Amino acid sequence: MNELIKQLDETINREWAVIKAGRFWTQVMSEPVPGELYRLMMEQIYHYTRYNSVNQAAAALRTSPERRRLLKFVYKHAAEELGHEAMVLHDLKSIDLLDNASLQDGPLPPTAALIAYLTQVAMEKGAVARLGYSYWAESCYDHIDALLKKFRSDLQLVDANMTFFVAHSEIDAGHSAEVLEAMRAAEPTEQEKADIVNVARTTLYLTGQILERVALEHAERQQGDLKLAA
Repeated sequence: MNELIKQLDETINREWAVIKAGRFWTQVMSEPVPGELYRLMMEQIYHYTRYNSVNQAAAALRTSPERRRLLKFVYKHAAEELGHEAMVLHDLKSIDLLDNASLQDGPLPPTAALIAYLTQVAMEKGAVARLGYSYWAESCYDHIDALLKKFRSDLQLVDANMTFFVAHSEIDAGHSAEVLEAMRAAEPTEQEKADIVNVARTTLYLTGQILERVALEHAERQQGDLKLAA
C-alpha cells in the first residue's frame, strides 16, 4: 500500500506541475482576475459537481458486496456530495456573477469529458478505481491555496462568497483520511492499483484541460467583444 500511495503522490504532483505551468494558472497568478474568467471556471465546477454524487453511488454497482467497508464509504460519500453544486450558484449570485442563460449552454468539452469518464469508470471499473479521483480531489487544497488567495484578493471575496471552497476545505480534511481507509480496506489487486493511479492521472489531466479551455474561452469572448466595439 505504501508503494501505491507513493506512486499516486508522484503522479498527482506531476499533473499539478503541468497545470501550474498552463495558460489559466499563469494568467490568474500574473494578472488581475476578471470576474468573467472566474464565472466561467465556477460554471464548469457546477456542471461536474452535479454528477459527483451520482457517479460515486453508481460505482457501487461494480463493487463486490463483500467489500463492505468500501461500500459504506461509497454510500456515505455519495450522500455527502449531493447538492454541493448549489453552493456554486450561491457563490456566483453573492457577487452578481450568476448567469442562468450561460449555465443552460451546458459544460465545455473537457468538462463533459470528465463527467463521461467518471461515469464510465463507475460503471466499468467500480468503486476501487474511482478512489483515484477521490484521493486527489479530497486533498487538493495545498495545491490550489495560492489560486484561491488570488481570487480572494483580486475579486475582494470573503468566506460568504466562497462557500463551495470553504466548506470543501473543511469537509475534505476528513474525507481524505476516509479515502485512505477505504483504499486500505479494499485491499486492491495489482490491476486495481494500476486502475487507481490511472484514474487519478486521467481525472486530474481532464481538470487541467477544463482550466485551459476556460482561459481560451474567456480570451475568445474578449476578442469578440472588442470586434463588436470596433
